Amino acid sequence: MQYYSLQRNSEPVSFCDATIQGQAPDRGVYFPSYIPKLDTSFINELPQMSNEDIAFQVIRPYIGEDMDELALYQIVSETVAFDIPLVPIHSGISSLELYHGPTLAFKDIGARFMSRCLGYFVKHRPEKIKGKLIVLVATSGDTGGAVANGFYQVEGVEVVILYPSGK
Repeated sequence: MQYYSLQRNSEPVSFCDATIQGQAPDRGVYFPSYIPKLDTSFINELPQMSNEDIAFQVIRPYIGEDMDELALYQIVSETVAFDIPLVPIHSGISSLELYHGPTLAFKDIGARFMSRCLGYFVKHRPEKIKGKLIVLVATSGDTGGAVANGFYQVEGVEVVILYPSGK
């Protein structure tokens, strides 16, 4: 899978490069070159699948050859290692409650996935890392806590969290 900048002024890159760079050289956001289609069998099997299996099947096409499947499965298992209930609201309508993670923010999922991917690349693709890997976060809310918790004990990645003055 290749990722391109939405500004369209940078070369496409792999998942690994997009993850490490964070932002394209043209300051655009990286976007996948296509959205993979899920098989009907996957949809039919959802009620019997674990959160880990669902996450793995959904994310696998986006990673491509940048990570071995065993490592990816471990990463998604750690990412969704808390209750994520699907709560019925009305007939045929449900809500996926993503705020049951360690910091009670839906951002726990993204922060945990990103941290573990970066940790993997630091360890297994060190040639891709130029200097020290630092994640810079600016927030006025729960993003800082989710990122701090998600990156806690992830070796090779430093995190700097900026809060507005007095917050």
